[in-house]
Amino acid sequence: MNFNIFNSLILAGVIQGLLFGIVFLFNKKYRAKSTYFLIAWIVSYSLSNLQYYLLDTGIVDFEEFYDYIYIAWPLLMPALIIMYCHTLLYPERKISWGERLLFLPFIIGFLLGIAYKIFRAIEFKHEGLSIFFIELTPIGELLAILYSLIAIVYMLVKVHRFQRRETYTFRKVSLQLNWFKVTLILLFFTTLLWAYSEIMYGDSDDISYFYPLWIIVAFLIYWLGHLGMYKYGINEQRKKIRKTVHDRYSISEVLPQKNEHITAMKKFLEGDRNFLDPNISLDAIANELNLSQGHLSKVINTELGISFKDYLNNLRIEEAKLYLKDPEFSNYTLAAIGLEAGFNSKSAFNASFKKITGLTPSQYRQQ
Repeated sequence: MNFNIFNSLILAGVIQGLLFGIVFLFNKKYRAKSTYFLIAWIVSYSLSNLQYYLLDTGIVDFEEFYDYIYIAWPLLMPALIIMYCHTLLYPERKISWGERLLFLPFIIGFLLGIAYKIFRAIEFKHEGLSIFFIELTPIGELLAILYSLIAIVYMLVKVHRFQRRETYTFRKVSLQLNWFKVTLILLFFTTLLWAYSEIMYGDSDDISYFYPLWIIVAFLIYWLGHLGMYKYGINEQRKKIRKTVHDRYSISEVLPQKNEHITAMKKFLEGDRNFLDPNISLDAIANELNLSQGHLSKVINTELGISFKDYLNNLRIEEAKLYLKDPEFSNYTLAAIGLEAGFNSKSAFNASFKKITGLTPSQYRQQ
């Protein structure tokens, strides 16, 4: 038996991934199409690493591995990546037949693998058939690599275009997708490492050359399970906050100001609640009011005695205070509250809150 620190890390990732799958699958809080595909993605990574763990430790030898264990999980992962992305971006859209066909390569590979195992079990021997199945595994691996690269690049383009087209609306929570773009970039370079390992060491009996790849996959299992579900939980909390406060704060009265530009700006930001848009900028407001950015900035400083950034952050902090004081949101994460108040990150929320109130959001909530 060959037990070492490297395959111990791989096993830890496997166990963690399977536990993620069990916990989230039976947790009603995470029941959404996108999370089901995310769970399947995590579990497929775990099962793929598990079968190689069994081979590397010597629990099974090469013959037993291909006769009883091996399943072409890599052919499944690109389809799960695409389906997770589609259902994350468009949760209300039905899954099309074209999307279902994405699973066809895995289904074909799975059925061929089962056929091989049956032929071996009944000791059916045919030279041409044996050569076919021997060549099938490396071909399947290379197809999976190509399929993965295409899927990752396609999803990166799709997410980028989605972010560019998405505009703020008070009725809809904007998705936080930067973490997913980072994940796709990491997957892209991991797939290149997989391709290099397969080309250089695919014919070698020493599978320790694949340790870096399997350890990265173990890290991805943790990354996807923790961050994917964390982001989903924050998004669901934001939806509930938005639904609760929509009627309560949807119309805000703005009193006329001495300066008509300030009145118009306050109507746009406070009355229409556009200050909750994390991407709102002085330039965008100036365009809305048909003013130059420099002129509007000067008017704000003169009339309000404060910079535009501080004025905007004050509005958001006052909004966050409402959520922090509301018992209905007492168990909600500070990240969800900060994002819903208009900040683009938890760190920006914490820094602004501390600067303006002298307290952290958690200290304010405790008080």
